[in-house]
Amino acid sequence: MFTRVGGDHWEAEFLADPGDGAFTVALRLDGAHWYGLRVADGAVTAVARIGQIQTTLGSRPLPRSPVALRIRSTEPTWNGPDDIEVGIGQGTGTDVLGRLDGRYLSTEVAGGFTGRLVGLWAESGTALVRRVRFTELRV
Repeated sequence: MFTRVGGDHWEAEFLADPGDGAFTVALRLDGAHWYGLRVADGAVTAVARIGQIQTTLGSRPLPRSPVALRIRSTEPTWNGPDDIEVGIGQGTGTDVLGRLDGRYLSTEVAGGFTGRLVGLWAESGTALVRRVRFTELRV
């Protein structure tokens, strides 16, 4: 399940009861270019994949259910179109597990033609996604 994202800055939030499942919510350009949050084995882990390189950015124990998983496009800190933050919702704030340059998820850098998509994929077990919310942010 993926949906195309546009606009200058935005936030996507997935409110989920992880159950016994393993799944990932991500912003992706394709299978080799994505930033996301993997929920598995009692933890939420921020992961970045750029080409052949995949790395873990940070991890936290899974908070009590339901958990709000957030991906946000923010002002760039360097020359990219934006920065991407991934983290766990804490009320109106976010426990940011990773902040990355958004240019590595652009068609100019990684190729492709569809643009960025945000969504989730299941790996195993069961989980309940209670809500998916996409909000354009004013900066």
